[in-house]
Amino acid sequence: MIDRTLSSTALRTYWLGRYLERAGSTARLVSVNANLMIDLPALLSLGWMPLVQILSQEEEYLSLYGDKLAAGTSAADRNERENNEKSVVKFLLSDQRNPGSLLNALAFARENARTLRGSFPRGAYERINEAYLSAKDLLQEPLSRSRRNIGLQEIIGHLDLINGFLSSTMLHNASWQFYRLGNFIERADMTTRLIDLRTTNLVKSTSDLEPFTIIQWRSVLNSLDSMQNYTISMQNPVNQEDVLEFLLQNDDLPRSLMRCLNTIRNCLRQLPNNTEPLELVNNMRRQLQRARVRSLKDERLHKYVDARQKQLFTLHNKITNQYFPKS
Repeated sequence: MIDRTLSSTALRTYWLGRYLERAGSTARLVSVNANLMIDLPALLSLGWMPLVQILSQEEEYLSLYGDKLAAGTSAADRNERENNEKSVVKFLLSDQRNPGSLLNALAFARENARTLRGSFPRGAYERINEAYLSAKDLLQEPLSRSRRNIGLQEIIGHLDLINGFLSSTMLHNASWQFYRLGNFIERADMTTRLIDLRTTNLVKSTSDLEPFTIIQWRSVLNSLDSMQNYTISMQNPVNQEDVLEFLLQNDDLPRSLMRCLNTIRNCLRQLPNNTEPLELVNNMRRQLQRARVRSLKDERLHKYVDARQKQLFTLHNKITNQYFPKS
């Protein structure tokens, strides 16, 4: 176990990585879902509630907006309100009552960065603070769709610059390994959540609706900034089998589950007393390598991805128990 005097620093560094990755993922989710709503016909539109479901925040959302949702006079009215774009977008992006909102993720990242100023590269806190202040300004209500899209792209740009700055200026020591652990556990979790949600909500693959199924798989790739990489790597039109193989098993893709697990493994190898979390990661890698993911469909795919999510949660707990002991 690492020195107790350093465990609090390691904990803040780990969560800094998670919060920054979470903010970027949320921004991409909202931006891509807006484009998906334009591409799908109204009768097949999945609405906005699936984004809340991706992040497992239905309970929090309903506690804040449930009264408005229940105000509908019919089931159809309630369904329309439940999928209300304005409410869901505000909840995910700027609602300070939601601990998981993009703005709160940046606020938590900023606070962690503030406490790490003595051990992080000079300028890291300033860049993270700038990203937070920029997001706070860009996401102010009233927020039109065009202004929202421009703001989200600017926020994503800020976060990409922060990651590039840290990668090129930070010592690649234990602190760097904890930062990367946070990044890639969060990233792996989001990749599996995206696949799981789009799987359970995909249009049934009849011949008439097949083009819309492809549009949804395109949205998964776009949510992970991986559409161009898919075209280069797979050299096939978008289809479920290739997308699953690409997002789950392709080690060259920065946001694939396999790449995330390999990076987590490499980080753990650089840390002491890594036996339990490293053993779990190695088991997860072997299971993923052996899996015939191209044959997974419908309920089998949902169960497979759900099992991976549970393993990631267990991995987070093992890392927490090993390196961030309670005082």
